[in-house]
Amino acid sequence: MAISEGNIPRLQQIIHVTLQNGASIREVVNKLEDALEGAYNPHGYGAEDLDIATLVFRLGGRQLLFALNHKLGLPSLRTLCAKSTFTSITPTIGPIWDEQFTQNINSIVLSSRSDSSPRRGVSLMIDEIALEEMAVHFSKYNKVGGLCWKHSHIVDPVLRTYNSAADIAQKIHDGDVHLGKELTVIRASCFGEDEIYPLLAAPTCKTEDASDMERILARAATSVGPIWSFAADGDAMRRAAGHKLFIKAPLSEDSPLYGSLINLMGLNLFTGDGESPAGIVLNNRRVINLMVLLHYLVWLPAYDEEAVIKLLYPDDPQDVPRAVELMQAIVEFCKHQQHAINDSFSTDIDTRADLNSIALLSALIESILSPFIDVSMSLSDQMKSLSCYSHLAFAFFHAH
Repeated sequence: MAISEGNIPRLQQIIHVTLQNGASIREVVNKLEDALEGAYNPHGYGAEDLDIATLVFRLGGRQLLFALNHKLGLPSLRTLCAKSTFTSITPTIGPIWDEQFTQNINSIVLSSRSDSSPRRGVSLMIDEIALEEMAVHFSKYNKVGGLCWKHSHIVDPVLRTYNSAADIAQKIHDGDVHLGKELTVIRASCFGEDEIYPLLAAPTCKTEDASDMERILARAATSVGPIWSFAADGDAMRRAAGHKLFIKAPLSEDSPLYGSLINLMGLNLFTGDGESPAGIVLNNRRVINLMVLLHYLVWLPAYDEEAVIKLLYPDDPQDVPRAVELMQAIVEFCKHQQHAINDSFSTDIDTRADLNSIALLSALIESILSPFIDVSMSLSDQMKSLSCYSHLAFAFFHAH
């Protein structure tokens, strides 16, 4: 009768916990009576309870969750924070800057990954969500948020005096700056992982054009890279921006993907900057690839173009003697070109940049090759050479 006349919060949970603890029927009834009178609140929450509490917190805030915690026995905010993971993204206040992407990537993406986590391709996703049109005060920054990112450079969002707030209100009234109608959200997902990382949350007044969106996507792509896919809805502005960024040029015939994709009828083979020329990046992003080596190695007296092509394009990719010969040819080339490499008065800037880059590659190659082919080296010299290789390899990787 008491149960039919009163609403006992989490009735099922009370019975489950008491029976699990080996309670008798009399003890179960006593617990129900205590709960009916408000003297007992059951603990122990499942995934469904946490999901409902999260939904209440997101939609109604702290006050609604507090009320339902006392009335219906939902998990409190403290319990929710202890048992759930909340992602805190820095909101965009004012125009969109590169620092916002960097800060969110460091606090959301990198903080959850170890140094040993493999580097993965990234899927970039963008969409809008509904936003209540209102200005809000972020006490942490003492700034006014909720203003559209495109025009918010017109006002100073920092509340220094009463006139600061009055100036912002006047600019909104005059239409110089707008309250955000929606929130543009950019997220990134790494291939092979389930997590989705938010990178940007910026209020928009929906007056941006394709060039504005192109700049935003370019900043996001530069921040997270390498972009393997781009996902958006059918918005024409985002589609135009994505087309400019990610469909720039046809896939090169030298690409290892070309042979597999060329036979897929109807497939668009245009790609973006991610399919860059293959090679090694050295010396302020100078790319040294097979074509560059072919151009310079023919300068060696012992090699003509046909001989260099055989070194660079062997019939057997696992032909170790030929690979060693190629490495020795690069080292020998740099020894023959020391004068040109050290000539700081040369007017051929591109050639000198290539030669300096090849010289760095030669130093790397020689330090790893010599300990295995030079029988005159002592054990100490071998260790020094291998240590030099390790430091050079790390420095080049870190720089480029």
